[in-house]
Amino acid sequence: MLLDLATLHFASAASRCAYVIVFLVMALSQRGQTFLWHWMGAMGASMAGSFMMMGVPPETLPSVPVTMVVYWLYSASLVLSWTGFRSFFGQPVNVGLGVFLAALPGILYPVVLATGLSSRFALAAVFACCSVVAALTSYETLRRMPGVARLWSQYIEAVAFGAYALILLLSIGMLLGTDRPIASAESARASLILDQVAGVFVYFGYIAMTAERASRRLVRIAETDPLTELYNRRGLAEALRQRFAGRDGHPSAGLLIADLDHFKSINDAHGHEGGDRVLTAFAKRMRNVLRGTDLVARWGGEEFLVVLPGATQRELAAVAERLRASVADEPFSLRTGALAVTVSIGTTTMDPNDDDFERAVHRADAALYAAKSGGRDRVCSAPTGALPDGVQKNEVQVDGVPARCDDAVFA
Repeated sequence: MLLDLATLHFASAASRCAYVIVFLVMALSQRGQTFLWHWMGAMGASMAGSFMMMGVPPETLPSVPVTMVVYWLYSASLVLSWTGFRSFFGQPVNVGLGVFLAALPGILYPVVLATGLSSRFALAAVFACCSVVAALTSYETLRRMPGVARLWSQYIEAVAFGAYALILLLSIGMLLGTDRPIASAESARASLILDQVAGVFVYFGYIAMTAERASRRLVRIAETDPLTELYNRRGLAEALRQRFAGRDGHPSAGLLIADLDHFKSINDAHGHEGGDRVLTAFAKRMRNVLRGTDLVARWGGEEFLVVLPGATQRELAAVAERLRASVADEPFSLRTGALAVTVSIGTTTMDPNDDDFERAVHRADAALYAAKSGGRDRVCSAPTGALPDGVQKNEVQVDGVPARCDDAVFA
């Protein structure tokens, strides 16, 4: 047995009311997340429109003032959904454009009627405006934005608002291409059922997107060093797992460990604030020197580890030297003035024959120890391999691991 229209209207309004309450709690607990207020407003406007339509008989069109208010509410719901997505993805929100898009359908309806056209054309104009906003909202969930990670739940919203836009376009075709009655119990019932189904996907999509991003943020916090915003050990391990998933053995890669020289004395002389400034500035210089595909982590204290996928020994040596020079050639800016800092670097290469990542780290660490023992502010490599022609080397052994240092770096 089909539900009567009054029951469908009430169910539609009640469900939206429940979602509004849920989002009010979420918005109050996360006051800085403005997109939650946008989405809550979208649900509230739609809920108010549903309550107004409860008092309209199914076989009659509502009066012009009521129709204007209802379509203002429904279009405002779509616009607030769109602006909520823009806020969610960190995009600017044009308030003036939003107000215009929300007000246009309610204004167009009486204007079209005043020109002498039928209510079919007036409704088609309203639906055309709403379909544009629904399409914009669907587009907002699909377009790629630099620096913004995609969420699986985005696709739920893309489909839901795309369906809204399609239904509105089909309704325009029915209004202008057929002589079916505009106001009937059958069409009203079908419209409400479609709206309810799409609404469930939209509102659960809001919740899913909010939860998915919060979950990813917690993972990022767990895998990121809060001071330098580089990977921590856990984050690097996960990044390596994802980058080289499905490969047999370990990938061909360069590995370097960089350690800031005499860092304890920096903390002693300039306090931990000064030490933190040096660490964050050094992390920035590393990003500038390294390739976009390289994985860099704060390995502990003032020690940093970098994995350079596919790097040859020649490329690794060049990158390491550029990093050393970027520190030595330009003092670091502290509140107390400029501070000269140097860095020691140990490097090694790894290939699929390496059966243990930790063994490669041990070789790079041995090379770093050699650099420290040899006077600091230099690059040492382990094991011995083909380096650029014409470079003189000193060989050092630490725990049986050979390390070679470029004499050109020696003071």
